[in-house]
Amino acid sequence: MLQTVNTSGQPSWPTSVVDPIISKPESWRRIHRSGHEVTRSSAGEISLLYPESVVASSDALGWQNIRVIHLRHSLSEVVGPRSDSHCLMLNLGTPLHLNAHFGKRNFEGNVRAGEVAIIPAGASWNCRSESSHVSSVLLLYLRPLFVRSAVAEFDSYRDIALTPQIGFRNKHIRHVTMSLFHELNEANVVGRLYADSLATALAMQLIRRYSSLKDVQIGHGGMAPHRLRKAIGLIDRHLAEEEEGRVNLRVVAKEVGMSYFHFSRAFKHSMGMSPTNYIAERRIDGAKKLLQETELPISEIALRAGFSSQSHFTTSFRRVAGATPRAFRATI
Repeated sequence: MLQTVNTSGQPSWPTSVVDPIISKPESWRRIHRSGHEVTRSSAGEISLLYPESVVASSDALGWQNIRVIHLRHSLSEVVGPRSDSHCLMLNLGTPLHLNAHFGKRNFEGNVRAGEVAIIPAGASWNCRSESSHVSSVLLLYLRPLFVRSAVAEFDSYRDIALTPQIGFRNKHIRHVTMSLFHELNEANVVGRLYADSLATALAMQLIRRYSSLKDVQIGHGGMAPHRLRKAIGLIDRHLAEEEEGRVNLRVVAKEVGMSYFHFSRAFKHSMGMSPTNYIAERRIDGAKKLLQETELPISEIALRAGFSSQSHFTTSFRRVAGATPRAFRATI
């Protein structure tokens, strides 16, 4: 749920989302104009755009569920491209002015030292320094599929949408992000497992405080919960049982009583990703398990995970996991 703006021009927050440990964001306003388009890319693209500013990164640590990048720079502006992952920004230094471009709407506000911003998947952003001092930010990336998995205990799948937030304080989120910050220097198995547990805690905080949870309804463009559960079950079963994890989505659509076109559109609305992208992420999850538990050659793992070639597998793996399969295995 997004905040509204009252007649004085200041944000007005519904009482249901106000928490005593969270300070209200300041200098936030909605701008009714379209933002500039930035090509959608992976979370790691920010480190490719500004390699000289990357102080530390989790890309080589084998963290499965979260990616963390520490940026320090003296640039007047940093532009973050659209990403398939949710992004949290923790400001560690000088005040920043952040613009987030989400759909056809723009949001902007100040992010002071110790404050956090939430940039949902699919949004682009740019950040300007409020002074000539060196800027220092921690960027944390979470895949939407992983965030959804944090509510798997609920009886039905839900339509989960993170809401953009700029410049707020939350002691729980700060504690988790700072713990992950310290773990960047711990390149060992214990550090990896701890980082993954912190990622789960962070996902739960996002869902509890900064998302809209609602039952999926066909009239809103999504799939009915029973159909979505059945579709995901069929896809997962095919990935686990079929040779090379092949999935015929037209057969899945027929099994849930929908045309392929409507199935694809409703699945994406409910899950935030197309059926093809869901399959790709599940294949990567299976490949991670094989990399951890076997000594199979990477070419064989690529085949078993359902990829047409090792190069395609490596490209997809790096996009999702933030590291090549070889680098990921080296951290285990």
